[in-house]
Amino acid sequence: MMSKILEIKNLSVFYKRSKLWALKNINLAVQANELMIILGESGSGKSTLGKVIVRLVKPTKGSVFFQGKDIFKEWKKDYCQKVSMVFQDPYASLNPYYTVREVLEEPMKIHKIPKKERVLRIEKYLRLVKLNPEEFINRKITALSGGQRQRIAIARALILEPTLIIADEPTSALDISIAYDILKIFKDIKENLKKTILLITHDIKVAKFLGETIVLMKDGKILEISSKERFFKNPQHPYGKYLLSCQPLPSPLLRLSEK
Repeated sequence: MMSKILEIKNLSVFYKRSKLWALKNINLAVQANELMIILGESGSGKSTLGKVIVRLVKPTKGSVFFQGKDIFKEWKKDYCQKVSMVFQDPYASLNPYYTVREVLEEPMKIHKIPKKERVLRIEKYLRLVKLNPEEFINRKITALSGGQRQRIAIARALILEPTLIIADEPTSALDISIAYDILKIFKDIKENLKKTILLITHDIKVAKFLGETIVLMKDGKILEISSKERFFKNPQHPYGKYLLSCQPLPSPLLRLSEK
C-alpha cells in the first residue's frame, strides 16, 4: 500500500495585481512513488499549483503538507533537498554564464555536500539523462541545444536526490522527437529511482504516455481525479469528455467508423 507524501488542503491563491483567483479550494493527495499528471489548458492554474508546492508562491488560503509537515511553517532549508522543480523553459532556467559542472555543483555546495560526493553525483546524473560527462561537464550552457539544456535541468533537479519532483511543462518548448526522449527519462526516473513525480502539462498525449493518475484542472479548480485507464476510457467530467473528443484520429476513416 502506498503512503501519502503530499497533501493539499483547501488551497486558494489570489493574485492582487491581476485581481485573479489562480487557484480555488484545491484538495489533492499524492502518494509515494506516484506519477501524477496535472492536465489543463493555459490559465487553468496548474503552474501556480506547482510553484506553491516548491514555495515560490505563498497560498492566500489553505495548507500544503509534505511528509505530514506544513511546508510554509515547519519545513526549513532542508525542504529544498526534498522537493525540486524542472521548469518549462530551459533557456531561462539555467545560468548562461555557467558551465554544466557549475550548474550541477552549485546546489550541492549550498547544502554542504562533500566534494568527492559532488563529483560522483554529477557523473551519475549526467549519465542518467543520457549525456556523457566527459563530453559535457565543461561545456558552457550557451553551447547546448534546447534538449540538452532540459536534460541538464533534470539532472540539476535530481542532484540533491529529492523525494518529489515537480516538472512544469518540461517538453512544451522542445521538438517532438526530443520531447519523447525527455518523457522517457521521466519514466526511467520514476521506475528506477522510485521518485514521486508531479508533471504539469496541457498535452493529452503526454498525459496518456506518462501518467498513472490524471488530475484535470480548469479555471483554478480541480474538475476530476482519475486513474489514466478510467480517464481515457470514460472521463467523469464533461470538460474531460470534450478534450478527448477534440483529439485527432490517425485517419478520417476511423472517425467515420465511430458514427
